[in-house]
Amino acid sequence: MSSNMFIRTGTAIIELSRIRKSCKNKRFLSNYFSADEIRFFVSRKLSTALIAENYCVKIAVAKAIGTGMRVIRAQDITVLRDRLGSPFIITEGYAKMLEQREGYVFNVSVDHCHKYATASVIINK
Repeated sequence: MSSNMFIRTGTAIIELSRIRKSCKNKRFLSNYFSADEIRFFVSRKLSTALIAENYCVKIAVAKAIGTGMRVIRAQDITVLRDRLGSPFIITEGYAKMLEQREGYVFNVSVDHCHKYATASVIINK
């Protein structure tokens, strides 16, 4: 039995067409994503699905923490993939302070289809 206690959950979904349109704005990527994420996107030929998944993770983390995006900056949540393609979260700034102070452990799941991308985040303590 796990000693981690369930704390909160957050989820988000977005239409890929909205992300595709947003990517036409030169500032979109730099306003919402970290340098590491942008390098990852470039290595994946700026995949709209991956960008949308990461965007959803940021929203889902902010919902799970309970602050929304009014307190946490999108760039303070970096979403990368491990060798097997599983997403993981690296926090900075206020998000990192909350993670450390509260002892949060983030569990994340992402998915996409032809029209939508989604993410779910569960915080354990």
